[in-house]
Amino acid sequence: MDDKTRDLTTLRFDGPRFEDHGLDLDVLPELIAYKNLLIETAKSLWRAQHPDRERLPKRFEANLSIKFYQLTEGSTGVPLKRVIPEQRGNLSLLEDELDQAADLLENTIECAGAGRPLPAELPKNVIPLFGELGQTLRPREAIGIRSVRRNVEVRFTQEVREQLSRIAEGDYEDTVDIVGEVRAADLDGFSFALREDDGNKVRGYFAAEQEVLFTEALRHHAVRRLRVVGVGEFSGATGRLKVIRKVTDLQPVNIEETRYDASAPPIWETLSDIAAAIPKKELDNLPRDGARNYHRYLYGKE
Repeated sequence: MDDKTRDLTTLRFDGPRFEDHGLDLDVLPELIAYKNLLIETAKSLWRAQHPDRERLPKRFEANLSIKFYQLTEGSTGVPLKRVIPEQRGNLSLLEDELDQAADLLENTIECAGAGRPLPAELPKNVIPLFGELGQTLRPREAIGIRSVRRNVEVRFTQEVREQLSRIAEGDYEDTVDIVGEVRAADLDGFSFALREDDGNKVRGYFAAEQEVLFTEALRHHAVRRLRVVGVGEFSGATGRLKVIRKVTDLQPVNIEETRYDASAPPIWETLSDIAAAIPKKELDNLPRDGARNYHRYLYGKE
């Protein structure tokens, strides 16, 4: 099957090294760093827009394919294109989280360069990743970035990178929504310890009126998990959750019971994956009049 492409954004390398319109191989890591920023931002935006889904859709990251096919002048421009699998059909015409991520990253760079607060919708775990972008830049060099929906590019310089690094080094607060096993509850200190399925342990604090739910979850920890929603403190250097400062909502989850799997992909995604795996030559062999003359194909009768 033939894939389709559409414009996503352009990275323009500006500086003495790029005046001949050639791309120095030393800066190729910048393309990987930018792609990582795009992908992680898109994943965080998807989670924020689908709070009822516990996991990303199947092959979410694999379907976010980005390529470039040429270099353009104006120093050295690298036009990045989004590759759309043919089976997605008209979805190639719709904006999705990757398009939103490209715009959000440029707004962030623009705010950092102007000394303004970063966009509120920027996922906090993405900020440390800006430290990977711009590592190969020399004095008087910059990366100009402009998505297809912007008229003016933003410039990512060493100064902007340092500003974002200073922001990333500080701890910050953000929303928390996790499910785990209650391993401890201190009724005097109104604190708890929660272990996630991957083994990561998080401590936090609860209000007096939430005590019963925590003690019940601890008593039945072998068969019960607790979904904790609230506000947590994250490490600016790693983006990792350090402590849950405030719990705003609690939901017991009994692991013995069969429950709705929010991570399961929709049936149309499963059917699309199955169809995409069938070679085109096999699809061409399917009868076009099968519904009308099914007896012929099922039973060999007219």
